[in-house]
Amino acid sequence: MKWAAWALLALAVGCKETSSPADGPRDAGPRVGRFDLPPTRDDTRFVKIRNLLREPPESTNRATKLYPLVAPVCTDSAAREDFLEVAEWSTSFSTEENYLPTQLAIDTIEHVATACFRTGPDGALALLEGAEKFVTSPRLDVIRARLLAAREDFAGAEAAARRAMEAGSIHAIALTANIQAQRARDGREGYEPGMLSEAIATVSVEPDGKWQAIDLTAVLSTHARLLAERAVWETGDAEKKTLLEAAGIYRRLSVSPFIAAIRTRALDNLCFDAEIVAAPDACQRAAVETLNLGAAVRAKVPLDSGGFDTKRHAALEEMKAKLASLERGAVVLWIARGDESELLEWVRPAAELLEVIAKKKVRVVVVDRTSTKRASRLVDRMFELAGAEPTRRIDAQRDTFAMPCITAILADRRTPTACPLDDATKKALESMRPFGVGVLVGRDLDGELDDLRLYELPSLLLSFRQSLSKKGPDAWLKSVSDVHLFAP
Repeated sequence: MKWAAWALLALAVGCKETSSPADGPRDAGPRVGRFDLPPTRDDTRFVKIRNLLREPPESTNRATKLYPLVAPVCTDSAAREDFLEVAEWSTSFSTEENYLPTQLAIDTIEHVATACFRTGPDGALALLEGAEKFVTSPRLDVIRARLLAAREDFAGAEAAARRAMEAGSIHAIALTANIQAQRARDGREGYEPGMLSEAIATVSVEPDGKWQAIDLTAVLSTHARLLAERAVWETGDAEKKTLLEAAGIYRRLSVSPFIAAIRTRALDNLCFDAEIVAAPDACQRAAVETLNLGAAVRAKVPLDSGGFDTKRHAALEEMKAKLASLERGAVVLWIARGDESELLEWVRPAAELLEVIAKKKVRVVVVDRTSTKRASRLVDRMFELAGAEPTRRIDAQRDTFAMPCITAILADRRTPTACPLDDATKKALESMRPFGVGVLVGRDLDGELDDLRLYELPSLLLSFRQSLSKKGPDAWLKSVSDVHLFAP
């Protein structure tokens, strides 16, 4: 099973369904003033699980007791029926004014179904089917859609998501679009014109003023992300048209009531494409409001005005000077790791950086550590957009010994015994000198950074995630607008 599909859906639209008028009131827990929980049956599996879920995730009590209670529901029909019977009893205490008992029951069912799905998907779906007999809520279809999408049953997932959407769940709009996009990508390694049109149309609806902020965020963020994905594969007027459409959404996401993380990413994207989308104030705002270094340099905001990471800026300036001084024929190691969703936003910024590097007539060796064929295709797209050709490409997706071998050879050290490279590749690398820089794009690149650091080879990281490597990279681009430091 490919968990990346499920992870992408969770990342794009959030892990919890939120209420809409069709769902009933939503609350994070049982403390809601005059509303009380129903009398408890403390000795029942359902109530024990529900109460444990009220404890913080880091609770030792929750960590040790929760899963042993959940596991039988996944595989034992009798335990599942008993769980559902008490859940139905709990929901009977709901009224029009106090929907909390049903809300908590659905929360509990969702957690158990999700946990069961990892080891017993049939039990998880049976649990949802049983719950549908006494709970009328589009959330159950939302949960079903996520589970079916994780099993790559995209047709079933879309049908469930559509039912939830038609029942009034705003959250299901983004979920439906993400599933439609997954169906369109399935079986394709790249992009075909129009393949995302249906998904984009689904999230092109306008809010009616009653949407909750979290639902609005999910719909707008999904819409912007799908447009950004399409733009990666387009060129010329088509690309500009898509980027202008995306910019309109980023402008909406760059102000309140959206949370800081959403505003920061929206301004970052606007600043990166400021000239294309005619957003002259985007970099100024990104610099002042989010302390974006690349935006500050682009907007000529003084870095001594307070709050900017001047240490990181100094490291980036030093790396810029190093790239400018690369001699002809020097080796640039271009390392990419992650899945499609993790690499997508970096394709166009990375291509701009690559274009600057390629002008130095260096030899670029690609180390492909991506996890899917579609992600690997995005690495190719970086080179297409940069108008560059790699000198050599090494496919090392799951080979943990490839990178240590590559760095050892390029550092002119002894080749490890466990080196998985073929003789032709070894010989080619041995002839490449001097080493210039290692550019790492994506996420979870700590191992690759450590391999470079072992031989004191300089490194430049392009990632939204800070490295957990002990020494880290020599320089770090943490936002797409940071590329403005290298490609004005």
